[in-house]
Amino acid sequence: MVADNDLALGRMVEAISKSSFWPSSLILVVEDDAQNGVDHVDGHRTVALAIGPTIRRGVVDSNFYTQLSMARTMQDILHIQPQTHFLQAARAMNSVFTADKDVSTYTALTPKIALDTMNPALHSLSGKRLDAARRSAAMNWNHVDNVPTPVLNQILWWDNRGYNQALPASRSSRLARP
Repeated sequence: MVADNDLALGRMVEAISKSSFWPSSLILVVEDDAQNGVDHVDGHRTVALAIGPTIRRGVVDSNFYTQLSMARTMQDILHIQPQTHFLQAARAMNSVFTADKDVSTYTALTPKIALDTMNPALHSLSGKRLDAARRSAAMNWNHVDNVPTPVLNQILWWDNRGYNQALPASRSSRLARP
């Protein structure tokens, strides 16, 4: 699903960047559900993307922003007064912008792996890969919050980093502590 979403977003940005609307466009993208769960890095942070001719390119902005920061940024651009004291106090995402407009177009990346590629059959696996596949197959996928997060995190780590790599210790933010 993530790959499908990434491809769709890339295609939308490409289409908009090749349209007459591009010079005055701003595309803001944020994950719809940044709660702590199996498909998230951390329940207290998420990825936000700012795309457009007036956005600094090739930059990771590590300033602290919230969902309200994105809404505040949109309100500021559209000259809409903040409707709540939370929006009024939110930090606008001003550091992502540049005065140097770059209207060059985007080209969506083509996936290197077919998006309909299926997992290998159990009989072709062995060792930790077989154990991970069996444990994944036994999980209740009818509701994403029913899967055991620590087990799935371990499986996803192995799949991404290699089955001989240890999962790093869990860390939590001081902001999250009561």
